[in-house]
Amino acid sequence: MPFEDMPRLAAAVAQFWDSIAAAHRVEGGSEPERPVLTPDPLESEPESDEEDRRDGIFSPQFVQSTGVHVYMKMCREANVVPVQQFISMLDHEVVSLKHRGVGSAGGKAIFECLRHNKHIQALDMEDNQLGLNVDVEAGALNQVCAALIDNDVLTHLDLSYNNFAGRGCALLAEALQKNTKIKEVSLRGNNMGDMGAKALHENLASSTRLHKLDVSDNGIGEDGGKWLGRLLEENKSLKQADFSWNAVRVAGTLEIASGLKMSSLLRLNLAWNGIGDRGAAAMGSALGENSVLQFLDVSSNRIAIDGARGIAEGLKANETLRSLQLNGNPITDKGVVLVIEAMAQNCSVRDLGLQDCSTQMMGNVHATRGADGLFDPKNPTGHYSLELADAIDMSYFDKLKELDRMDEASGMDNFINVKCDGADVVCDDLKAWKAPPSGRLTFDYVATKRVPKEAKAQREEVFQSFRKELANPALSEETKLLMLRASATTHYWNATQARQLITLLTSDDL
Repeated sequence: MPFEDMPRLAAAVAQFWDSIAAAHRVEGGSEPERPVLTPDPLESEPESDEEDRRDGIFSPQFVQSTGVHVYMKMCREANVVPVQQFISMLDHEVVSLKHRGVGSAGGKAIFECLRHNKHIQALDMEDNQLGLNVDVEAGALNQVCAALIDNDVLTHLDLSYNNFAGRGCALLAEALQKNTKIKEVSLRGNNMGDMGAKALHENLASSTRLHKLDVSDNGIGEDGGKWLGRLLEENKSLKQADFSWNAVRVAGTLEIASGLKMSSLLRLNLAWNGIGDRGAAAMGSALGENSVLQFLDVSSNRIAIDGARGIAEGLKANETLRSLQLNGNPITDKGVVLVIEAMAQNCSVRDLGLQDCSTQMMGNVHATRGADGLFDPKNPTGHYSLELADAIDMSYFDKLKELDRMDEASGMDNFINVKCDGADVVCDDLKAWKAPPSGRLTFDYVATKRVPKEAKAQREEVFQSFRKELANPALSEETKLLMLRASATTHYWNATQARQLITLLTSDDL
């Protein structure tokens, strides 16, 4: 390039940086908003100092409290284009830069700016390739981590889907340990694996400020699940944890369940982890001992009826859980019944997810009304055909005998037309009858009507959540009926809500 073109090049570079800065606000006088001051390119003097020109665009207060000069200087040195949206929000408390393609060099500039920024409390950097092509061993993340350590304003940080991998997440975990303010962090989708999970335990187990941690979709296996379980047990400040979309399986879940027993956690998402029946039973045992947890999601975990039975047992002893999500687990109608029966004993659960759970009808139990095939202890009247060798069917028979004992004051004979393998069962009191080890028992059961005690009006937000769940086309009619009955034992609906339910249930679309 000829020497005489150098002044024009310098002028063009200055004009570019001034246009970046001029797109944002400047404080003026007593006005709360900074007016836009756009410099005239014709009046630009290439020989003048760029920093002085930008001081004429940004107010001294903005420059001092935002780190804008640091950011623009870092961008120039790294030869990357500044993110104008970031500059315009440097004095905001919440900044979202999702999907901006910032890259590792641009990310270093942003985080270096955060060392000087006094405003940003929540930063969302999801999907910006911050870890792409980063050589961790060469210390390429040191600047980002150092900025996190030095920042004393940021409290919420989302670094999801940034390709940090195991080593990168380990370095970030070390930085988070030394940071004094961050309360919520998301490292979702960074392929941290077991190495990253171990680093999280080593660095955050003793944290007293971390309230929310999201490490979903990270390729964490059984060993990593064990480290996460120990993190739950040792960390006393954590309130929300998302471990979904990993592969902790049975071994990892056993440790997580053990940690959950004494954890202070309020919400846990363990969906899509392949925990199976053994893992579900362990979670049920944890529910029986935990007195804090309010939300649990174990959707799509290959849980069958044995796992549902374990969860149901835990529900009977739990008094704090408000939401249980079992969606996408083949627990069958029998498993659905076990869970709902447990809820009938302990009514703390108000939101029960059962989408795609009822995959087959029960083969042994049949009810006269609609042949719905489901046992409902709150409305047990119907015709029964029970297989005496089946433990589940016998548990229904035992429950009916208990209901009959409780109903003696009515003077009614609740069991009618009792037969075993087609022969009449002659017994004054069926409760005293000794059933054979096998055979088919048939009878009609008639219950007296009872008014639910301590019924309460259902809050509108709870009702709408229940209505949305009920509208799921994947639910069988039998499951919907059980959901209605279970809800009606603890709440009643006003006329508007009842009308909405009637419209929903009579819609041709269902």
